[in-house]
Amino acid sequence: MRETRRNIVVALAALFGFLAAGNLPLFAQRQKPRPLPDPPMPAETQNPAQGNAQVLQQQSKKALLRQNEKEFRAGVERLYQLSSDLRDEVQKTLTTDVLSVHMYKKTEEIEKLAKLLKNKAKG
Repeated sequence: MRETRRNIVVALAALFGFLAAGNLPLFAQRQKPRPLPDPPMPAETQNPAQGNAQVLQQQSKKALLRQNEKEFRAGVERLYQLSSDLRDEVQKTLTTDVLSVHMYKKTEEIEKLAKLLKNKAKG
């Protein structure tokens, strides 16, 4: 029985010796943590000429948007004027008997202008 105890103690001592030395394959996978890699360089480095071109392009877009806004506002104003004129004309005449060609053409013009404004509003 003493030999078995002695064998167990010797085996445990050998196990602790290997563990202390760090030579066991269990610890072979543990390595020093690697430092993080450097971030990649940007794909394009902007030179001043490209920066100026982008600024000019943005300014032209803004100018185009302002122009579109002015045209849209003018179109809305024109639509309001046409619809007011048509309203006044309808109030003056009895439409139950006769619908004039002038009123019909004015409604077509209003429809065209409304579609145009709708398309401008969509962008």
